[in-house]
Amino acid sequence: MSANIGDVDGGPVSAEEIGRISIFQDLGENERAEIAALCTKRLFRADEVIISTGGADHDVYFMLSGKAEVLNHTIIGNALHLDALGKGAYFGELSALDGGPRSAEVQAIEDCIVAAMPPSEFRQVLADYPSVLVLVLHNLAQMIRAANLTVLQHATI
Repeated sequence: MSANIGDVDGGPVSAEEIGRISIFQDLGENERAEIAALCTKRLFRADEVIISTGGADHDVYFMLSGKAEVLNHTIIGNALHLDALGKGAYFGELSALDGGPRSAEVQAIEDCIVAAMPPSEFRQVLADYPSVLVLVLHNLAQMIRAANLTVLQHATI
């Protein structure tokens, strides 16, 4: 990626870019433009931490470009890979919904451009767009099922 930080970081997000995010794909152009106006572009360089475990920020991030990984760390400090994120993904919704600390770390694998949305705006989007809410709930259910499977696997070792 040859993006210049000055051209991206803090810049506006377009309706077209928001339309590439999985949970917003079924919305119309006007709705996407309204959501885009709530976001700010952020650039994270490869190996940079986007979200820190236990962090106090609560923004939701939408991947416009690049790749990142979701990690957690064991008690002895080993990194545990939880998920891979690419263009169209979103993350940070748990903290935005409940106001709690970040439950995992997200680190850029390559340069990433994300759209950041404040938590109050994200919650309002969920209230205003039931189709988005249903998709977020579906994804949360999948996360719970995956976590349950992981616990079961480790409990039976």
